[in-house]
This record gives sequence, structure tokens and C-alpha cells, in this order.
Amino acid sequence: MNDRELGCAGGQFMDRGRMNQNGVVQPLLTDLYQITMAYAYWKSDKTDDTAVFDLFFRNNPFHGEFTIFAGLEECLKFLDSFHYSQSDIEYLKQTLPEGIEHEFFEYLGNLTARDVTLYAIDEGTVAFPRVPIIKIEGPLIIVQLLETTLLTLVNYASLMATNAARYRMVAGKHVKLLEFGLRRAQGPDGGLSASKYSYTGGFDGTSNVLAGKLFNIPVKGTHAHAYITSFSSIGELKTRLIKHKQTGILEDLLEHAVRHRSLLSHLLDVSTEESSEGELAAMVSYAIAFPDGFMALVDTYDVKSRETEQANTEPKLINDIKSENSPPKPKTSPSTNGHQNGQAVGHVNGHKTNGHQNGVAQNNGSRSPKDTDLQDTKIPSTTTTKTTATATGTLKTTTVSNGTAYLPKYVEKSFRSGLLNFSAVALALNDLGYHALGIRIDSGDLAYLSCLARETFEKVAERFKVPWFNKLTIVASNDINEDTILSLNEQGHKIDCFGIGTHLVTCQRQPALGCVYKLVEINGQPRIKLSQDVEKVTMPGNKNAYRLYSADGHALIDLLQKVSEPPPAVGQKVLCRHPFQESKRAYVIPSHVESLYKVYWKSGKICQQLPTLEQVREKVQISLKTLRNDHKRTLNPTPYKVAVSDNLYNFIHDLWLQNAPIGELS
Repeated sequence: MNDRELGCAGGQFMDRGRMNQNGVVQPLLTDLYQITMAYAYWKSDKTDDTAVFDLFFRNNPFHGEFTIFAGLEECLKFLDSFHYSQSDIEYLKQTLPEGIEHEFFEYLGNLTARDVTLYAIDEGTVAFPRVPIIKIEGPLIIVQLLETTLLTLVNYASLMATNAARYRMVAGKHVKLLEFGLRRAQGPDGGLSASKYSYTGGFDGTSNVLAGKLFNIPVKGTHAHAYITSFSSIGELKTRLIKHKQTGILEDLLEHAVRHRSLLSHLLDVSTEESSEGELAAMVSYAIAFPDGFMALVDTYDVKSRETEQANTEPKLINDIKSENSPPKPKTSPSTNGHQNGQAVGHVNGHKTNGHQNGVAQNNGSRSPKDTDLQDTKIPSTTTTKTTATATGTLKTTTVSNGTAYLPKYVEKSFRSGLLNFSAVALALNDLGYHALGIRIDSGDLAYLSCLARETFEKVAERFKVPWFNKLTIVASNDINEDTILSLNEQGHKIDCFGIGTHLVTCQRQPALGCVYKLVEINGQPRIKLSQDVEKVTMPGNKNAYRLYSADGHALIDLLQKVSEPPPAVGQKVLCRHPFQESKRAYVIPSHVESLYKVYWKSGKICQQLPTLEQVREKVQISLKTLRNDHKRTLNPTPYKVAVSDNLYNFIHDLWLQNAPIGELS
């Protein structure tokens, strides 16, 4: 077995020095017709023919006007390892049609990418339709065999990096973005690629542990609802003790949490008797395991609040207060997001909900914390509850008199239970010298709940004199997409971090970029593909690409020229023409000219110092800053201009006329 076969046998990724080589990426990762064409070329004695292929895309994804080029390093790894193993040759002998000459298989067995030259724009650079992002020169047969593999390495990588960059732009630079999509990705390779290229595009971390190891990406995560529901009572806590961070003295974390829970009950208006005991036990358990990294999921259980209790026992008092303190409310029509047929119905983040999630009745309406219905109402109250932990692991509840209760008219009950228990455990950790990290919200009205959580943390910070509580992180997940974030921005959310999975890794808005690989020159002679669809007409010949910049530093236009033409000069007028529309032309006087292509592979080796993933990630943001905001906006972005030189324009149209058939009328 050769090195590649050993790598595949030992695992999907093999160590090739500085680069992790994916063992799946090999010459047989191609379409059958590439190999049958190779045989036909060989049979036609075209082994000495040289060709130029352009790899490009025709349209930007996601209704946008830019694309991030990614996947170049993987292409270079593929060229570096390109070789048909003996087992590959044996398989092809069995698979290809009968009659193929034995000498062809010997020819395949000796093929490498040594005579190939690869030009490309820098990975992480913004790219635009029709401008080749990779240009391949070399022997016709070998560069033909590279097609499918190069396309699969670039298509998804660029699509994923672009999708991630768009999420980063709508979220803003101060909000963290985490990729949570492995379980929803198209297989293991899709999951690993999504983690890598979402980080390239601007995400801050991933939940994918293997991606963290392979690509040195920060790995982040909390816990699932399963951890909360695995506890049903505090009696299941087998460990309650934790060392004080400074003194090292063992103390009972549950005892501290229960004491704070009782005090918080009045402040947050959640009855300790009715909030979830199992949830409290789960949070205490997790906090003991990770006292410096305590982040809790807070939306697991449905639970009554004092609103529910007192509405049952004192309806007249509450109704009197409502009539005195609240303006009359309009009737809810069938088209509104109110209650219909006794069920809460709402539209949350663009998705219609039926008020029940995960078996828990929740009001998912789109009201914000500023609405009148969310204001606290102060009413007299005769009782409250005090809860303590007993030695047998149960909670003892006693009734005591109190002063005033605060009665929010709108509550996410399961969320309020989670907030109560989290705050209690976080304060307990504070007693012992630790600081909790924050909470995760995985359902409901994310804008409202994040505002409620932030308001709660501010109240706790003021009441208990713990300023760091104001800075607790609020993470939101739950099928979030680009439009969701835009909507949450409009609603004034208080979310610090988004965990995004399905819509990110599957690129649901556009699942493929559509890169193509076209022959543009053979043996120094240009080739053109004609079509009734002008979009599919190729631009022939070996070309160079330049980006022209204005005086303010923004990119103005990308210009394609024949390789024989001199590059555009700073301060000199350049005629830029639309490749196919004669009347669309303009003079451009660039303040800066950037040559887009570099030689990345030649004579069997990599010719450039490859950037790290961090450097590519930084390149993405630098490159995006060169675009005007109207090119990057999500709604009706301005198309970026791609042009050809006057010389190339005339060359294309002359060749078009030479190759287009002349019709006959009769």
C-alpha cells in the first residue's frame, strides 16, 4: 500500500507534514467521463497537447453581489498527492469498458501534477461572476482529469464561507457566532467542511470537536435538554460539595443555591414551590462540574408563576387592578397573533408557531419588553413561600407573610423557571468565588426573552451587589437564519451570541454555488463555447484579471485582459467594456491596480507561503471592507461590475462570429 492508501486505512485524514490531507480526496474522486475522455485523448495521440481551463461561477449566491473564494489549500493538497495507486489501476481495469489497451493503464499509473501550473486569487478574497478564481495550465489529459475534484473542493467551500460572511455582516462585529451544524450537515465531510469554512467566513467557533482538533478552531458548547431532564429531584444529587475557589474549604453548593432561590423568588416573581426541582438539581450538578464555565439551558420546563396562582385565588382583585392601571386592549382579530381557540398563536422570527414547543405551552408572540402588557403591576399580597434544602435531599416549603408581589401580565413560564434556578446557582457560585458564564435560549420569542433575561440579570446585579451579573452572556439558538437575525436586530434583542446550525451548514437559501470548469485554450489556440443563453458563452483565451480601485480605497471594477496585453496603469484612462453588451462601456482612471492572480503551483511544488486559517479568516474581512456598502447590503444590493478590455472584447466577438453557424432561409 502507498502513503495515501495507508492514510485511508488509518483514518479519513492523514498527516502529510504541515497539511492534514483528506484521504477521500484522491484521483478516483471524479466523474467516470473524465477517465473515459482521458482514454479517448490518449487514443487520439493528444498526450502532448497543452490546455488552459478556467474555473469560475456565473452568479453570486444568496441573492447577493459577492462571493468569498475558499478551498484553495485543499486544491493544492490534491495536486501534491495526485497519483493513481496500484489498487486504483486494478479497479479501473475492472470498471472501464472492455478493449481499453493495457498501455493506457501504465500511462495513468505514471501521471502526476508535476507539469501543471495553477494560478489563483488569494483564498479569502471576494470574487465575482465570470472572473476565473482558478486558472489551470498543463497537459490536456491531466488538467482534464483534475476538473471534478477541483470543483467539489471549491464549490461548497466558497458557498459556505460566503454564507458565514453574510451572517457575520448582519449580526455585527460585537456579537459572537458559533457553528452548531454537525448533526444537520450532509455527512461527516460536509460537517467538517462547514466547521472549517464557517470559521473562515467570520464565525468565532464550532461545536465540532474533530474540526477543532484538525483545524485549530475554538470549540464551544453547553449542554442539551437531556441533561436537565435526566434529573427529577435534588435527591438525585450525589455530589453537593465544591471547594471555595480562594480558601479551598468544601461547601454545599445546593444549600447556597436554595437560599438564593428563596430570595430571588420575590424579585423575579416565580414561585419556588412551582418551579422545577429537577432543573435546579441539574444546574447544581453542572455547576459543580464546571464552576468557572457554568452556562445553562433555561427553557426546559413549564411552570406556574405567581400570576397563575393569584389569578386563580384573587380574580376580582386582579381585574380591579387591570381596569385601574391598564388602557383598554383592542379585541384580537383572527389575523392577529393573539390567542385563538384557547391556544397561543404567534409569528416568531418569520415562522408561524402554534404556542407549543417541545411539549410545553409557550406564548411565542412578537411583543417586545417595552409593550404595556409587559410592565410589572404592583399588587398587595398576603403570602409568599420560603424553601430550604433538608438533609434527606428534599425541598421543604413554608408559607410566610410578605409585602408586595410584582405581577407581569405576560410570562414565558418555562423560561422564568430556568432564569430563577440559573440565577440562584450563579449566585451560589459567586459565594464560593466563581463567576458563571451565562445562559442559552433554545425556543420561544428570542427578542423578548433575551430582553427579559438581561433585565433580570440587571435586577439581580443591583439587588445582590454583583456587577458582573450585568455582563452574563445570552446565547440564542433554535433554527436561526439570516432573516431571523435581521428581525431580531429590528426588535432590539439583547443576545450576545448566536448558535447557528441547519441554515448555515446546509446553505438552505442556495445549496450550490455552481462553479464550472471550461476549456479556453488548447495548444495556444483560443476556444469558445457558444450558447443561445448568453450567460453560458465562455470568454476564450488565456487571460489575466485586475481589480481597479477608486481614490477612496473601494473596488470599482474587475477587468479581464488577454495575457499579451500590458496591465492597466494607475492614473491612466482604461476603457472597460461589458463582455456581451456593446453599448455598456466606461472609462476608468484607477487610483490603485491589483493583479488578482498568483502562481500557487508549478513544477510539482507549491510556490507561495500558504496562509494559516486565521490569516485567511482575516483576509475575508479585509477584502469585504474594500466593497462599498451598497454592494454588501442584504436587500437589493448594487451589482459589482466585471468588464473586459477593448482588445479582449473585440477578440471575443470576432471568435464568436467565426464559430457561430450561418443560418439559411428558404
